Amino acid sequence: MKFKSYIFQIALAAVGAGFLGSCEDMLEPTSDYVIYENGSHLKTPADTATSLIGIIYKLQAVGDRTNLLGEVRGDLVTLTTQASADLRALANFEVTDENRYNSPRDYYAVINNCNYYLAYADTNAYDNRGNQIFAKEMAQVRSIRAWAYLQLALNYGKVPFYTDPLLTEQDADEVSLDVKDRKDIEAICDYFINDLKPYSNTPWPVLHKVGSLFMANCYFPVDMVLGDLYLWKASCQGTDAGRAYYREAAKCYFRWIMDTRNVGDGFSKPVYYPDRKLAWWSEFYSSTGTSYGLSYSLPGQSPSIYGTETFTFIPMDSAASQGYYSEVQTLYNSSTTEDGALITSTNFCITPSLHMQEISRSQSYSFLDKENRPIDVIPDEIEESPVLEGDLRLGAQWRTRTFNITTGGTANKFTMQNIYKVNQRHIGIYRECDVWLRLAEALNNGGFPRMAYAILATGISKEVVDDSVSVYCNDADLAFLNELNSANNYFNVFKTRNGRIGEDGGSATDAYNTVGVHSRGCGYAELDPDYAYPMVDSLDKDGNRVNGYVGQSRKDWAYLNLAAEQARVDSMIINENALESCFEGKRFYDLIRFAKRYRNNAWVADPVSKREGKENRDGSLYNKLMVENNWFLNWKGQIGM
Repeated sequence: MKFKSYIFQIALAAVGAGFLGSCEDMLEPTSDYVIYENGSHLKTPADTATSLIGIIYKLQAVGDRTNLLGEVRGDLVTLTTQASADLRALANFEVTDENRYNSPRDYYAVINNCNYYLAYADTNAYDNRGNQIFAKEMAQVRSIRAWAYLQLALNYGKVPFYTDPLLTEQDADEVSLDVKDRKDIEAICDYFINDLKPYSNTPWPVLHKVGSLFMANCYFPVDMVLGDLYLWKASCQGTDAGRAYYREAAKCYFRWIMDTRNVGDGFSKPVYYPDRKLAWWSEFYSSTGTSYGLSYSLPGQSPSIYGTETFTFIPMDSAASQGYYSEVQTLYNSSTTEDGALITSTNFCITPSLHMQEISRSQSYSFLDKENRPIDVIPDEIEESPVLEGDLRLGAQWRTRTFNITTGGTANKFTMQNIYKVNQRHIGIYRECDVWLRLAEALNNGGFPRMAYAILATGISKEVVDDSVSVYCNDADLAFLNELNSANNYFNVFKTRNGRIGEDGGSATDAYNTVGVHSRGCGYAELDPDYAYPMVDSLDKDGNRVNGYVGQSRKDWAYLNLAAEQARVDSMIINENALESCFEGKRFYDLIRFAKRYRNNAWVADPVSKREGKENRDGSLYNKLMVENNWFLNWKGQIGM
């Protein structure tokens, strides 16, 4: 098949279509390979509403891959003997054209339907108040299209690019085969940054529930997608050259954090307060002493309300007999029948890697006593379950149990696994902590490592910014912080818990709504000496190394050591990404982004080659991943690097 024919077929893939027919079949007027039949279809608000819903449901075809392509190729999971050959090839970076996870057509189906919508929606239609009728829907369609193109580029490196709908074979002929017309990650970002910027503050279309599904949970916030585009653009440029783009990314993320728009059905988007602990040791006091037990509160996905930490997901079908039932649940979890009986004929395929467990256990958990003073404690449960050592988020999410089963008179051991965050029907795309962690990454590389560190350790507030960030800033950087804070004094909204803790105790009644992201699994990160700001040492007048600045102003010293401290904070951020976002399909892309920023492919090769533990590095895999082209998928030599 010629390349143009392939593009033509994938572009016309339909909502719910399982297989492609011939070009002749697709060109029939009754074809269901496109959502819409002609331009006159998109004339009324009802038309655009149903068309937008159709595009959202077309995302189902890429739902599972959104998780698997980003997680299985990373360093945080390994495969069991139950894994399929296609899944194993994905993990080993040996994907062939026939691999089930190598199907760019599904992304182009989403893109082409978005292109059609944007080409044929009536932009001259206004309501009686002078508002453009389709503006809200068009902003969402543009955001979905940008996200889909970014996913293509992240997975294939370079991709054919078009923004007009391909409706005939002649249209497909006009998509040039010349390599110069393919776009890489940076070029995709360039195009869609300009495409999305005008829609940053556009309200959402208020679509009501479809069945039990709250449609606002399926929206891709423009500021979130735009922030990602800026973040990737900046990383392709490098830390110094990309500084302005990092700052634009930070503004997008913080704008979305503070947004309180109406999302329909009586719900409004809340300000994202990072105040929730995910897992912690609870103290129990008695006459015999103090004991500790694991407590946790894990966020889920509720399709019938807005938020619950996950604010964007791809909706999947509820039964395997329906069109797009996610296999992610069964790949990460042991399965049960409808009556709850364990299915032992098959079992989970993906499990936390030893490297992930090492990252988790290498953290330290900070305790307070009942007087709010820091103390050293080792709970008894750690001896029984080593996964509870260090950060508690992995141990709270991951459950295993081994027992004997009898098959044909033979007793065999069977290990049951449950990973809560991926034992749900829908495919999560964005969570509240994603925004905070990407904000930290953008601020760090935009020249504010101390503010990025505050997001990890204490949370931000006016007091934190004044005491720990602004004093290190020159006038130009202070102007940026003021712009971020805006005339609304956003920093005043956040209250950290510093008043509750200290060597002499503190007031447990002091109100707070913000904690550092690291504290979600590590107790009181702001008290942990092992989690202190990674300050670069200075030399005194005799050449002796001292901690802190000596003989120079605080600001001069901070800028002198800026690059070194940014690199250290980036190392903290990449670890926090693992602790907070493991199993969510984000890890491999995070590693690529950091590798591009530092022009160092070892950011990908080193951790991925250590899946089996830092003492068991796979040298062959390391060497393979030191070559950037090996990170990306290819399809028949026509899509990809």
